[in-house]
Amino acid sequence: MKTFVKTFRGKISHERIDTYVNLVLKTLDPDDYYDLEFQQDDGWQFIRIEVWDRVLH
Repeated sequence: MKTFVKTFRGKISHERIDTYVNLVLKTLDPDDYYDLEFQQDDGWQFIRIEVWDRVLH
């Protein structure tokens, strides 16, 4: 499992956050499963992307 965590401080546009998420998702295998968590509070936004690798047996 891989975890990508990013904290944006200050006023950040949603387009910039979308750009970060899209860049992370481009690095992954399209068959991998991922879970995206987003939290927002005064002055910061927190993003966590957990990726479970696809395993072939």
